[in-house]
Amino acid sequence: MLGINPFFQSPQWLWLFAALAIPIAIHLLRRSNPQQISFAAVQWIQRYAQSRARRPVVDNKWLLLLRLLLVALLVLLLAQPLIKRALYPQEAVILVDPGLAAADANAFIHSSLPQLAEVKHKVLWLSPETAEITSPPPQYTDLWKTLSRLSHRADLRRAHILLANDTFPASHRALQISPHWQWHSLHRPSRVQSPILPRIAVMGKAPSWWTPVLEDWRDTMPQLSVKTLEPEAAPKAQQTDWLIYTGSTPLPQTVMDFVSSGGLLITDKHTQGPDNFNFATVDKNPLVQAAPVGRGSWLRYGSDWHNAEFYRRADLPDVLWQQWSAQDWPLQHRNRSQWSGNTAIGIPVTDSAVERHRSEPLQSWLIAALLILLTLERLLALTQPPAHAADRNSGETHHG
Repeated sequence: MLGINPFFQSPQWLWLFAALAIPIAIHLLRRSNPQQISFAAVQWIQRYAQSRARRPVVDNKWLLLLRLLLVALLVLLLAQPLIKRALYPQEAVILVDPGLAAADANAFIHSSLPQLAEVKHKVLWLSPETAEITSPPPQYTDLWKTLSRLSHRADLRRAHILLANDTFPASHRALQISPHWQWHSLHRPSRVQSPILPRIAVMGKAPSWWTPVLEDWRDTMPQLSVKTLEPEAAPKAQQTDWLIYTGSTPLPQTVMDFVSSGGLLITDKHTQGPDNFNFATVDKNPLVQAAPVGRGSWLRYGSDWHNAEFYRRADLPDVLWQQWSAQDWPLQHRNRSQWSGNTAIGIPVTDSAVERHRSEPLQSWLIAALLILLTLERLLALTQPPAHAADRNSGETHHG
């Protein structure tokens, strides 16, 4: 089965090809029972006719073939076959921030990019699926991860990127980009806007490093909001973005509800939760892991953050802010309008790391073929006389 995985999304359904035996069995069982008619002049071939009658003759071979094809198409739809398509760089492609209106994006293209408006160009939403802009805009798109992902596609290497605003978030240096992208922004405010700051809460005894880290943050972000919650409190994602938790373990259900509804939970190794979370390493550091939980995420440090080795670092405030910001998906979405189109700084993806082929599903073609074959099968089945009618007609002809 491993050898065919690249060609099917769900190869486990291929065993259903055994169902092809069902239409064959039905056709054999529903054969009309032949009537025995004696002809005196042809008795010398009676033995040959009886031997032929014992053979399993299949009636309506074309109808049987259509039904076999229908079964095969149904199995292929379940197995979801894939086809590899070569990708080539396209010059006239515009990826539009989903935060923009399609009409505004088209107006910008015709006014600011006349060289593209005069040729056949593609306008796609800046999303993992890169759907046409004529379709509804995707919801809750993580532009940060989307841009890094699309930078590896060969067909988008020379695309134009149209973003909503002209200010990047602080962690833009980790963005993976194509060195051939051309950046644009629809709105350029006259003054630099402050990014949306997270609302932070602490539940339990704060670690020793928390006070100096908070002082450092407030020197550069005086409007940062921080509050302390009682252990029995029920944090709400609508009121708190980051929750630093050092309370009892296992995690209370109120804290799990906070994460599931979109909050960021931050703990160390002492806090345990359910075992079904899929933690992944952050910043290639095995001691920092994150896992998605509902609409939020859980960031867990694999060491004791009360230990002096954890917080005696000059760069601790910057490191913590970057790690926490990267895991706060709702906050990234709210900050999307603060991205910049004129000063893109990131990690260029080399041509050798580009994806040259892309697997695409064949579902639409299979569904069209299934409808056509189903129509043909019904038309052919309706034109076939019933078996008992055919027998009766043959009998009447004989007696006549």
